[in-house]
Amino acid sequence: MTVTVIQIGLHPDVIDYTSPDFTQFPGLTKDVLCKANDDNVAGLRAAGYEVDNCLIDLGDAGAEKARKWLAAKHYDAVLIGAGVRLVASNTVLFEAIVNAAHTLQPGCRFVFNQRCFRRCFSIGLGAGLVSMTIE
Repeated sequence: MTVTVIQIGLHPDVIDYTSPDFTQFPGLTKDVLCKANDDNVAGLRAAGYEVDNCLIDLGDAGAEKARKWLAAKHYDAVLIGAGVRLVASNTVLFEAIVNAAHTLQPGCRFVFNQRCFRRCFSIGLGAGLVSMTIE
């Protein structure tokens, strides 16, 4: 059985990299984020996961796009990026995504990274647990 994962994160074009919200991630630039995002998706696919990459806007538009993607198919795991989760001004967006996933993807595992550059997470599947680090 192929494990399905949706990665939901901010589109690199919507971020103000000079704002205090995002300067908390030292070295973060549009190019760095694009590479990290691409590398993460490639790493997950190389590990055998079926991955959809949902890059969203800020606010209500971002929440609505994430909701539509979550409603479109089954996902075993929902990975929500640090730019959504760890930025205080995105708390309402994060809450909307979690609530949509909880409603539309019952039984999914939530997966979180520690920062924008490196994804460390575990995806639990039944009795087994798959862990991976992508650097």
